Amino acid sequence: MNNPAMTIKGEQAKKQLIAAALAQFGEYGMNATTREIAAQAGQNIAAITYYFGSKEDLYLACAQWIADFIGEQFRPHAEEAERLFAQPQPDRAAIRELILRACRNMIQLLTQDDTVNLSKFISREQLSPTAAYHLVHEQVISPLHSHLTRLIAAWTGCDASDTRMILHTHALIGEILAFRLGKENYSVTYRLDRVR
Repeated sequence: MNNPAMTIKGEQAKKQLIAAALAQFGEYGMNATTREIAAQAGQNIAAITYYFGSKEDLYLACAQWIADFIGEQFRPHAEEAERLFAQPQPDRAAIRELILRACRNMIQLLTQDDTVNLSKFISREQLSPTAAYHLVHEQVISPLHSHLTRLIAAWTGCDASDTRMILHTHALIGEILAFRLGKENYSVTYRLDRVR
């Protein structure tokens, strides 16, 4: 018989391990130690093996958590865009507003203090890809890039498969990522505690 208290306790332990692993893997990559991860999570080191199997499996679980988290954040936006595209003549002003909202949402998500470990993890993966990168890319990065490319193409009147639209989208996302990578710089330079 399943003990509900143990299930809740187990889920809490898994969440704590993933949060600690994101911080450690974001900072040290696969050089992070399971001992440090367990200590930061306030868990016994054996909990990693019990819940995830291995350090590598925990690493992949972190990637899946990131994919789920980002996907959840942008699902309403993607659904709204699909409703707009279902119209015979999508309104250009509405398309532009969705592009702007996507950019604002990404900037807000990426500049929050509690997403810094997520950003570090993904940055490491983009520089030295592993199976974790491919998981995040397939489930989140590629669909979001395609989604934003479709919006930009619809707004400009071009085809979404046009290389210029794909590169324009990539450049736009790069500008958004600069807010995460340069956060410390503009925070110190302009004495900004919080970007709105």
